[in-house]
Amino acid sequence: MGEHYCPRCKTVLLAETDHDRKIRFFLCSNCSRRYALEPGKALTSRWLEAVTLPLHEVYPYEAPIEQAARIAQKFVSQFSTEELDWIVEEIRLELDDPTQQVRDALDCKASEVALRHYLFSFCEHVERLRSMS
Repeated sequence: MGEHYCPRCKTVLLAETDHDRKIRFFLCSNCSRRYALEPGKALTSRWLEAVTLPLHEVYPYEAPIEQAARIAQKFVSQFSTEELDWIVEEIRLELDDPTQQVRDALDCKASEVALRHYLFSFCEHVERLRSMS
């Protein structure tokens, strides 16, 4: 089945936590990030990891950047300060040091480039909204 290392920590072997016929789940013992692996795809962040949360809001859209301001507003009203810090920090880390094709995490319709632009814009909107309050 093959060994998989944490894409963020680089040298830490991931522990498989669960699986079914279509997907395997992993956990990094060092950073506690969770990952998923589907047949024929590369390792991605597991659903409910920070990067996937704003992606879930746009997976059916081909032009997700148009949704960034609205979704940022929704997140600012629904998530705590600590949760928003975590979400933005993890997204910025992924944007600065990519470890995955983010579009594969949720089978998004938009291109990888469009999704990364959306994630950047989402973070900018979240930070702007938080600075106003």
